[in-house]
Amino acid sequence: MLVNYHVLKIGDATIGGLFGSNTGLVVGSIFYDKHSLVSDPFSGEFDISRAAELVERVNKLSKRYGVQMAFDVIAATSEAMERFLEFISAHTSLPLIINATEAEVRIAGLEAAAKLGILNRSIYASLNEDTVDDELEALGRHRPAAVMILASDVSNPTPEGTCEMIENYYHPMLKEIGVVAPIVDVGTMDPPSIGLNIRQIQAVRERFGYPVGCAFSNCFPQWTSVKNLGREWVNLSLATALAVCRAAGADYLHYGIIEKAAIAAHVSGTAEVFYGFAAKELDGYKLPESHPLWNMFKFSGEME
Repeated sequence: MLVNYHVLKIGDATIGGLFGSNTGLVVGSIFYDKHSLVSDPFSGEFDISRAAELVERVNKLSKRYGVQMAFDVIAATSEAMERFLEFISAHTSLPLIINATEAEVRIAGLEAAAKLGILNRSIYASLNEDTVDDELEALGRHRPAAVMILASDVSNPTPEGTCEMIENYYHPMLKEIGVVAPIVDVGTMDPPSIGLNIRQIQAVRERFGYPVGCAFSNCFPQWTSVKNLGREWVNLSLATALAVCRAAGADYLHYGIIEKAAIAAHVSGTAEVFYGFAAKELDGYKLPESHPLWNMFKFSGEME
């Protein structure tokens, strides 16, 4: 059976579709819990100069490698979310993920994005098992470029369990708010479960054609024996996760804290050279002019 692969346009980025036709969306978190540049997580006070440097670094990495990148904007309060989004949106044209633990903060982020005129490059993260009616009503008023769903069924973490959760739990919700194709986060529990993610990613693409991926970064601090080897070895494990999930078809790849952006861009760019070349030569795809297949053979000088 032919799969209808859904393509989503998020600002200038395009994700989903046939494998290799676009790069994956590589995402890093800023203003995360205990991020050193945040001095007051409740009011949203932060080191503006340092934040601007981090954002500009990602802007340059995305352009240098040709890898599509995005910012995962995390906030603890509505006030902080509004300040963070206002700052980030003024310093980048890349996609932004509105992310918070509390529903009211996510809603505040959605409303702030509407006021700032950046809904067309915003991703709402995410609908989950605790989603409240107020969120669905807010998404009815303000439609972001994409809505993410957390399809992680801890009672049945198999590929079949993931697909059943999407069909039985999320499809009615998505229909209510008029979302045809979400971004699916299959959820990562611990380092070994990335193996399950690979199968879940393949299953979601084959069954629904939705853009799909996972955020595997948070599980690596749990891997004590690797952590004890040192940061370089943790980064190698992170890079491996990034490459294998992309190879399974992941369109959305969360590498963790923004400070690891250079590693993520280089690993992703290298993988996209391989996938892009095959897509061009074997499938006849016309790749974007900025694709890593071209950009990574034009490097000159040291990384900034």
